[in-house]
Amino acid sequence: HLLHGGNLDGSDCGPSKIYPEHMTPSVWDYIFLGKGDAEKLSKERYTSVTVESLQRLRQEFLHWYPVDLHASGKDLLPNHLTYYLYNHVAMWPESTEFWPRGIRANGLLLLNSEKMSKSTGNFLTLSDALGKYSADGLRLALADAGDSL
Repeated sequence: HLLHGGNLDGSDCGPSKIYPEHMTPSVWDYIFLGKGDAEKLSKERYTSVTVESLQRLRQEFLHWYPVDLHASGKDLLPNHLTYYLYNHVAMWPESTEFWPRGIRANGLLLLNSEKMSKSTGNFLTLSDALGKYSADGLRLALADAGDSL
């Protein structure tokens, strides 16, 4: 995306030409909180951040936030989804417009009466399922699957 050039380890800059070490707390505050001045931040010593890149990153954030719907498994409610909410409230305590709009907890999918999971290895990728059952077959199975909350 804008910060990384096809990798996630920070070894290559993305289109914004910003090095990982230049993503200071002040830069993150500008992107996520709208705090600070892009012009002033771009003039900090030892930075590759430009006014244009900061404005683009802020615009990207505002485009994708707030999250309209976070869908996850019901088994993740007590841990991952709870912290998901805590993190958003902690990040924007006074800006509720950035809090998630909704969470959808789906039931567990079963295959031969056994929970489907990576650990059991009893699952198909989307590509495998399409190849094995066809697009229409997969649509029918998913439409009929329902959830068991």
